[in-house]
Amino acid sequence: MKIAGSVTGPAGVASGHRLATEAGIEALRAGGTAVDAALAAAFTQWVVNAPQSGPGGEMVALVAGAGGDDATDSGVQVYGGWSRAPLAPAGGDGAAREGWPPTSGPVNAVVPGSLRGAEAAWRAHGRLDWTDLFSGALTAATGHTVTPRMAEVYEKVENRGHVVALQRMLGSERAPKAGATIRLPDLAATLETVAWQGPDAFYRGMLADRLVEAAEAEGAALRHNDLAAVEATVEPALRFDLDDIVVWVTGVPSQAPITPALLAAAPPGADPASRDFAEAVAPLTEQQLTEFCIRGPARPAGTAVATALDTGGLSATVVHSLAGVQFGTGWVAGGTGVAFSNRVGTALSDRADLPGCNLRGGAVLPHTLSAAHVRRRSGPGWMTVATPGGDRQVQWLAQAIQRFRRGEATADIAAGSRWFVCPTGDRFGVPAGIGEPWYAFAEPGIAWRDDSHLAGYEVRHTSNVGGGLQLVVGGDATNRSGQSVAELASDPRSGGAALTLV
Repeated sequence: MKIAGSVTGPAGVASGHRLATEAGIEALRAGGTAVDAALAAAFTQWVVNAPQSGPGGEMVALVAGAGGDDATDSGVQVYGGWSRAPLAPAGGDGAAREGWPPTSGPVNAVVPGSLRGAEAAWRAHGRLDWTDLFSGALTAATGHTVTPRMAEVYEKVENRGHVVALQRMLGSERAPKAGATIRLPDLAATLETVAWQGPDAFYRGMLADRLVEAAEAEGAALRHNDLAAVEATVEPALRFDLDDIVVWVTGVPSQAPITPALLAAAPPGADPASRDFAEAVAPLTEQQLTEFCIRGPARPAGTAVATALDTGGLSATVVHSLAGVQFGTGWVAGGTGVAFSNRVGTALSDRADLPGCNLRGGAVLPHTLSAAHVRRRSGPGWMTVATPGGDRQVQWLAQAIQRFRRGEATADIAAGSRWFVCPTGDRFGVPAGIGEPWYAFAEPGIAWRDDSHLAGYEVRHTSNVGGGLQLVVGGDATNRSGQSVAELASDPRSGGAALTLV
């Protein structure tokens, strides 16, 4: 096993937390596929990155066989565990009302789709027993050390005032410090039930009863018929042909199709940190995000990513979220350890000019969860990649893919300086910021960072844009035995790790 920011081998895992990556590696060691490994890492992230992801949220998996197939879309599949609005939303009469919806509290709780999406991907590509995928998560829930990165996230949870969520998850209203050992006993019990009884326990069984009971007691609209109706979506990834690359992305309700549009507007050789690239794609980003908002926007902040490759050449990336670095709604269903995504509050609005935001009972909610698989049109080389970042995801994926098409090193694709545009000065201003001023945020290393304006946008500095991009690049290298090898990298901003089998 090698440990570094970028690693090379025939199989491996990259995620935003070391323990999650190790869980994925153990799945590969046990004979599992890339999907087994990515899910094992994701389930572990539900514990070690608990404010950002969990069974009460949403998940999408993009799976590519042996680097994908340039001739057909059948080699790149998407398994969607999308969240949706309750069939009878709280206050869901469809009438516009001032200040609706709020962004915190049980009234925003989605009907979560994560486990159904995970189940669909596993049934199609898994080799291990379902129970085995939870071993890393259950071990971490009995006690794990808080990383400096997660200490920052927990501090944000406390600053948001979600101390009841902290108390229900950790037994304390204070955010844990880096180096502290924390335990999540209620979440552990829930995950153990799901591990042994399967997702049906969550959607139709004893856990469903407990979740609905808590919802009825605390103002959430979630009911048995909501949970029972959840199904995964299984479909080919959307394919986009550019001059030099082919890009497959997650389709609607994801924002991901914006990314190929941004790439098509930029010269293939342009440096994504350059003014030429930024001026070509920044105004188009605003246009595309605004149009997406009219159709149906989304605005999460807390997202986790796990990416894996197995020795058979199957690559998989799993993106999952609670839609905010504050346990989503800030509501944890009593006694279950399940925090719910607040996407009903963040993806919807009462604005008449944004019809895609209007509340519709049972509707699948629009998402920023995005992932991509890329192949060069001539010669070997492919990449599977995803990143957290809310409305920034499509922008960062475009920058990562641009680095790949330029032939940059895998570690540099993950760690390269990034930038984004967004409205209102709030990094997650869509949809609320539509019609407000937009700004360009730039990390150190961006060529135009010290300029006052870019393409009409006021430039603002940020020391770290955040995010946890994870990727695997392969298709053009072999080891001494002639076995195909690839490189995996973990974005250093997330404090995660990439590990490979040797």
